[in-house]
Amino acid sequence: MKFVFTLLSLFLFQCALAVQQADKIDLSGIWRFQLDPMGFGKIPGSELYQTKLTETIMLPGSTDQAGKGIPNQVAYVDRLSRKYEYCGQAWYQREILIPQDWSGKEIILNLERCHWETAVYVDGALVGTDERLCTPNRFVLTKYCTPGTHILTLCVDNRMKYPMDVWNHTLTEHAQTNWNGIVGEISLEAKMPDYIKHVKVYPDIENGQVTAKIYINSSEKAVKGNLMLTVSEKNGKILASDSEEIELSSNQSAVERILSVGKKFKLWDEFNPALYNLTVEWTVDGNKASVCEQFGFRKVEKGAHHIRLNGRNIHLRGLLDCAVFPLTGYPATDVESWLRIFRTVKEYGLNHVRFHSWCPPEAAFYAADEIGLYLQVELPMWVKNVGKYPERRDFFEKEMYAVLDEYGNHPSFLLMCNGNENEGDFTVLEDLVKKGQSYDNRHLYSASTARDHVKSDEFYVSHLTEKGWITVYDGQPSTDWDRSKESDIDVPVIAHESGQRCMFPNFNETSKYTGVLEPRNFQVFKQRLAANGMLHKADDFFKATGAHTVLQYKEVNEALMRTANSGGFQLLGLSDFPGQGSAFVGILDAFWDSKGLVTPEKYRESCAPVVLLARFPKRTYLNSESFNVKLEIYQYGEKNLAKGSLDWCLIGENQKVMAKGKLGHAMLPVGGVDSLGQVQVPLHNIQEAGKYTFRVCLDNGIQNEWDIWVYPQEINTLANNIQYVNTWEDAKQKLEKGENVLFIPSKVNGRNTKFTGHFWNPVMFNWDPMIVGTWIDSSHPAFQHFPTSYYADWQWWDILNYGKAVDLTAFYTLEPVIQSIDTYEVNRKLAIAFEVKVGDGKLFVLCMDIQKDMDKRIAMKQLLYSINAYVHSAAFSPKTEVPSYLLDAIFLSETKGNTKIEDNAAIRQLLNQ
Repeated sequence: MKFVFTLLSLFLFQCALAVQQADKIDLSGIWRFQLDPMGFGKIPGSELYQTKLTETIMLPGSTDQAGKGIPNQVAYVDRLSRKYEYCGQAWYQREILIPQDWSGKEIILNLERCHWETAVYVDGALVGTDERLCTPNRFVLTKYCTPGTHILTLCVDNRMKYPMDVWNHTLTEHAQTNWNGIVGEISLEAKMPDYIKHVKVYPDIENGQVTAKIYINSSEKAVKGNLMLTVSEKNGKILASDSEEIELSSNQSAVERILSVGKKFKLWDEFNPALYNLTVEWTVDGNKASVCEQFGFRKVEKGAHHIRLNGRNIHLRGLLDCAVFPLTGYPATDVESWLRIFRTVKEYGLNHVRFHSWCPPEAAFYAADEIGLYLQVELPMWVKNVGKYPERRDFFEKEMYAVLDEYGNHPSFLLMCNGNENEGDFTVLEDLVKKGQSYDNRHLYSASTARDHVKSDEFYVSHLTEKGWITVYDGQPSTDWDRSKESDIDVPVIAHESGQRCMFPNFNETSKYTGVLEPRNFQVFKQRLAANGMLHKADDFFKATGAHTVLQYKEVNEALMRTANSGGFQLLGLSDFPGQGSAFVGILDAFWDSKGLVTPEKYRESCAPVVLLARFPKRTYLNSESFNVKLEIYQYGEKNLAKGSLDWCLIGENQKVMAKGKLGHAMLPVGGVDSLGQVQVPLHNIQEAGKYTFRVCLDNGIQNEWDIWVYPQEINTLANNIQYVNTWEDAKQKLEKGENVLFIPSKVNGRNTKFTGHFWNPVMFNWDPMIVGTWIDSSHPAFQHFPTSYYADWQWWDILNYGKAVDLTAFYTLEPVIQSIDTYEVNRKLAIAFEVKVGDGKLFVLCMDIQKDMDKRIAMKQLLYSINAYVHSAAFSPKTEVPSYLLDAIFLSETKGNTKIEDNAAIRQLLNQ
């Protein structure tokens, strides 16, 4: 029986292969190859298309993967480094065998993705040249390919065809790289002369209809045939079918038909991504052409403040895909790779992906259709002189039409934008918007992501509107604020590139880079850290800055969810962007793997279709105060939430419940932000300083929580009477007497500290303060009365924003108690607080301004009390001994330590300045 089954399987495989070979030939495999760096291959006398090429390469693939090009020894600190670099013409060649039964058929060469201009030759004759960055190249070879053997030669040229800025993610070395090659499907296909070129599917959810616009390869004579349309579910169940005899007049190439499907279809959205097939069969003289298009029943519209899908408001919880593919250097063309990415996106509660200045291969659309993600697609446009070059403008228009034709049927394709942060003649960009709207009304259009808003926009992604900033980069101690005023314009507003909080690199990640790109930037950063004696701190720095980034993204997301008229946000980012200066801004690495900083489940508490929200005025309290909070719900779930209740509690780190209660709520409709009521929690029962968590939970298990810090009133008062000195001269006198000294210098030449880490990354943006975060020795006895974690949580806000960090790089063995983490490009040892033994005395240094706004700085007073108690106790025992003259160099130096903000051409180019 097993033998029979094996034979049957082999027979079915051979039948399938025979059917495939009957109309399609796979051209993947080994090709002959030759680089043409001087570009002579098309010049008479040097024609490479008439020559048998001498090297070999595997396709699909790139020159990088084949080890072709110039070996690169440079270690770029602002991006990953290609092992091999090449820019210019590259030639690919092989023999093709055209079957006898292809005679009389149209023969088409399919090249799914080339980069960027492609010329095709058959037997030395030029078939044609095309330039595409977003869609497949297709060449008709019929006139050149009679049955028998032919030589197919391709020339791919990845040089810039038009003046472009270096940043767009289709071409830049900072993202997918400016690769040369052919990836995805490479095939020859035979079709009947009157074949179906493509089909556009227009579902009508109100009337239960599907309109099919069918484009047929026209001929010079009239053609009669049978046209059959079938709409079916993915499992094959037929919803509707219709067949009719039609006659196409000479040179007629388009047919439009409407098929009624009734009301038994399911709508496509993020919760129920129901998919259908429209199969079109065109039969002429017994020859049948068939095309099957996947689509979904959905309708996207512009609402007052929200994008509307299927008659209801949606809110976009999005991220940016910046075309980062560290192993290949080019985009994935298989569905499974994109399913892995998009499943990860949804695991973290997001429903939207913006493709920043690029368009992915069709596999991404298929995956998004299946998963239920809303996509924003962009042209390869990021320029500051829009309208200057007519040829470039024509190229962008051609690309737009090609994108709409190729991917327009996919229900996930909701939004179309010309590109990122463009500047110049916006009438040109608006003209493209109007043409797109007229050409294909299944999507919403916008002239540019950021920079300017035009009348024809149907949505607007930007940092700001004419009413102010809408993007949120970091949180605040108060959560009682939003961006409602700024978001109140005439179209849905989506916050552009929110977040962007940089963290220290994870050096353990480098072993993953086994492809065409090497993490030499990581290696440089690691070497510099080691040279400054802090390699053992690398993991501490990564975890501390990573935890702070997680904290910030919770606040960033919730602020925009509290904004009832927000159309959404696009986080930058969920994953790292290892270019543009090495931007480690993701809670996932560049491979879309978790860094271990936060679980998807925890992240979804503050980023999901339904999220509980809280508005309160601050994070630090005295136990004589009350914690007052207004509760809200962000409700963009699948359905209305029934009448029910909400439980709340305030618990300590020991899990002791300090207070609890319950609130009832009415039915909560989808599509907005609603109030749930207010809670007042007196804090007088709390006697111990510490972190307390306010947790809320609905009947259905949806929960969220926020941390506050409560300190005893009496201790905060005692902090006014601490024993310290504020000049180095006074400190030295006491040290010479063998005393314990708390030194809080009134003036110190150091670097400004800050609660929030660096924006985007410090290599690209040389902005003060040049730090990426703060590490705290949380187990140190100085914090006995100031419970803290190892990173800057919210109680550190009114401390770190008033501090200085002194450079202790020369003190190899000295470990700071509180350390500003320097930029990973420089890696200096920056101490906010440290302790040393000086002769017979003991010194604790705290570089803080303890004069300004002290009436408002509850946490600062508590920290002072705790450090003062430690310094004047028997526990004060510094491990490192330093002679006083070395400290003279720090505290008597007249050299300013603040980072100078220098002009940077790369920044100006990035900002289109």
